[in-house]
Amino acid sequence: MDENEYKKWLSQFRKGYIELCTLLALKKVKSMHGLALLKYFENNSLKINEGTLYPLLNRMEQNDWLISSWNIPQTSGHPKREYKISKKGEEILPFLLEAYEKHHKSLNNLKDT
Repeated sequence: MDENEYKKWLSQFRKGYIELCTLLALKKVKSMHGLALLKYFENNSLKINEGTLYPLLNRMEQNDWLISSWNIPQTSGHPKREYKISKKGEEILPFLLEAYEKHHKSLNNLKDT
């Protein structure tokens, strides 16, 4: 097996999957900064590194699936960019979930035959 081909495939697969997970997380929790998202995913058995998450968040914001704003602490600490699901993100989420579920069902059917 060509390990580079596998890594490329896995990278593409994970991007779409993580986008879906991000929309679901932000719909549920409403607003989170990047490190909070990483911890949220980790607590739900999904390992993602910062180098994967932040470019993905930027792309999702460019696609208008997310909106962000800076949260500046009143007392001390660093400003943090908070992400929320946008109206467009809310609208596309059911379609992404439906596509995922159909593909998952098809894969299971193929495995069972």
